[in-house]
Order: sequence, then C-alpha cells, then structure tokens
Amino acid sequence: MEVWEIVERVRKQKGITISEICGEEVSRSVYDRFVKNEADTTVSKLTYFLDRINLDYDELKIFNYPDNVNAVSHMMKEIQTAFLSKDTEELQRIAEFCRVKQSNPSKREENLMNLCDLLTARLRGDAIDVEESNVYQYLINTHTWTHYELILFNNCMFVFTPEFVELILERAMMSLSIYKDSLKGRSESFRMLANAIVYFIQNDQRSYAWKYLERLDEFHLEEDMYFEMNLRLLLQGIWEVLRGNEQGKEKVHQSLKVCEYLSSKQYQSMNYDLLKYIEQLFEVDFELTGITTAILS
Repeated sequence: MEVWEIVERVRKQKGITISEICGEEVSRSVYDRFVKNEADTTVSKLTYFLDRINLDYDELKIFNYPDNVNAVSHMMKEIQTAFLSKDTEELQRIAEFCRVKQSNPSKREENLMNLCDLLTARLRGDAIDVEESNVYQYLINTHTWTHYELILFNNCMFVFTPEFVELILERAMMSLSIYKDSLKGRSESFRMLANAIVYFIQNDQRSYAWKYLERLDEFHLEEDMYFEMNLRLLLQGIWEVLRGNEQGKEKVHQSLKVCEYLSSKQYQSMNYDLLKYIEQLFEVDFELTGITTAILS
C-alpha cells in the first residue's frame, strides 16, 4: 500500500473530512492530486497530513509501507535470534535465502548477507578480514545514520576491533541525537551503548567501558522500559565487581532473577555466559553457583 493510499484510507475510517485534513495550509486541489498519486509531496506536507489524521510515521509500517521496511526488520530480528542461539546453520540459511531471492541485491541485502557471514565466522572462531567486508565499508563511509544503520551496527559490532567500534560509536551518537525524543530510538540507542560496553569489557578496554557507562547512566528510561532497566542493572553490577565493590554481585543476581521471573530464558542464558566469561577473564567471582540450575534447566 502506498503512502497516499494509507492517508486517504485512515482519513475516511476516522471520519475526517477533506476540509479538516487540509486545514488552513493546504488547498483541496493539492490534496486531491496527492491521493490520486498525480503529484509528489514534500516531507513537511506529508508530516502535516499525518498530524491532521493523528497518525505517526512509525504506524505506516502497519500498512507495510514501504514494502521492504518490515522485511528488512524481520530479517534482522531472525539474524539476531540465530546469533544469540549460536545457530550457524540458520545464519547460513538466511544468507542463502537473501542470495536466491535477490538476483540484483540492494545494499541492504548485501549487508544482510555479509552480516550473516561475519556472525557465522565469529561463532565458529574463523579468521575474519573485517576491513574488507561490505558491512565495514558501509558503516565507515556512512556519515548520517538512521534506524537501519543503528540496528546493523548493533548486530555486528562484536566482529570489529575496539578502536573501530569506539570511532563508529562516537559518530553514531552524534548522528542519532535526532532520536532522543523517540521512545523506540532511545531504546535502540541505549542497547547500542550497552552492547558496546559489553564488548569493551570482554576486550579488557576498561577506559572505554567506563566512558560509556557514564553515558548510559544519563539515559532517561521510562517506567515501561523494563528490558533496558534490567540491562543497566546488570552492567552496573558487573562494573562494581570489577572495581572491587562486592555489592555489585547483588545487582547481578537481581538482574538474572528478573529474566527468570519474566521467563526470558534466552537473555538469562546469554547474560550467564557473559558473567562466566568475565569471571575467567578477570578472575572475579559473581557467586553464580546457587542459580546455575535454574538457568541451565
């Protein structure tokens, strides 16, 4: 469904007259040409029409506009799930699906295929020439980021060097400042920072980890952002333990318990694996013995 079809359909279903949607700023003839697809419209005018019918840009996806938005988002979610499950066969199946489906793939499809290959190599422990990858070249040469670049980076940062991640992170945060008032954008930006902090801790880059933990604390999280709150609790606990504060263990345990209460087994298992890795890397003890059975069952 095209955007002009969506606007006209919603207008009629909400009982809004043409005079009401046009208001004082747009003539009826301009609106008629728009809904007949006889003339393009500016972003400001489209925003005006959406405001007049009380429809947000994000809600356009409900009507599958544009067609490839939902497809790419869905595919990225499948890739993320496969990676978290360490399912290399599924990652390669997704990559092959993209190759077969697209005889002349766009940059998005190329990035999805390359992302699957990079994550598969990461899980298998294979050598990766990251700087020659499509994803690396795309991110390093993209100076203005949107939601797509944010999700792409969130899913592939673990295959890059700490220096590259830090460089891209600074650029991303400047570009993504436009999302500061968007709940979805704020959530994704928060997760990007959290992923980067985990990455820096795993690579013993404590100065970077501390720098971005401070930024993470500056995020205003709404009361319904439970996932983000729990993730911040976990990272705070890890950092406190690494700095010798034994009280951090309680925060770690609380975070794992939240996952357990919400039956979020995948994230609970992933967080547990992270904690065990950090224990071995830094010779600390999160005292996880008592909760091992609940997580692994």
